[in-house]
Amino acid sequence: MYDNTVVQPVTQDPAYVTTDTFFEWLYDFALKFFSINWLSILYVVLTLLIIVLITISLYSLVRLYEMKQEDEKKAKSLMPKAPAPSHGPSAIDTLHAAPKVNETWEHIRTRLLSDNQGEWRLAIIEADIYMDRMFDAKGYHGDTVGDKLKQIAPEQFGAVQIAWEAHKVRNRIAHDGSDFTLTMPEARRVLSYYEIVFRDLGVID
Repeated sequence: MYDNTVVQPVTQDPAYVTTDTFFEWLYDFALKFFSINWLSILYVVLTLLIIVLITISLYSLVRLYEMKQEDEKKAKSLMPKAPAPSHGPSAIDTLHAAPKVNETWEHIRTRLLSDNQGEWRLAIIEADIYMDRMFDAKGYHGDTVGDKLKQIAPEQFGAVQIAWEAHKVRNRIAHDGSDFTLTMPEARRVLSYYEIVFRDLGVID
């Protein structure tokens, strides 16, 4: 006599993962992971980063140069121009015969009355531009104030070393920008140097 009971086949739960299946998956993942050329990816990322840093550096340098040019243009536009005589004594004679009150110098000095460091910086820049003009009138020619100072011997102009010291501070203001901190005592000291130079030039009494 036969048993007619149907035996159902045993099926494995698809959600069930054996240890062998897990290690096979881990092995496949490791092969794919280590087959990626990570060195090439790193090289590309570093190259892009260097390009970005170079671009930022170049942009910063251009902006600093533009800001310097704008400051100098602003200072020159605020500088009162001395009227050129159509006849009579030469420009050098006019300097020695300058009035007791020099309006340009007084205008520069009033900037020290401000509490704004920017005004003190502008006072030094304007004083240096004015000194440059006075050297031209004295016959010391050159592309920069430094070129003109190099032509002057101490026996020709006693305040030449003081002029150098004042001009160095002006250069730090122009080149270092906000990285150079200018205090009120330092601004007064530098302006006193320019005052000595202008007295020796006969611009002020």
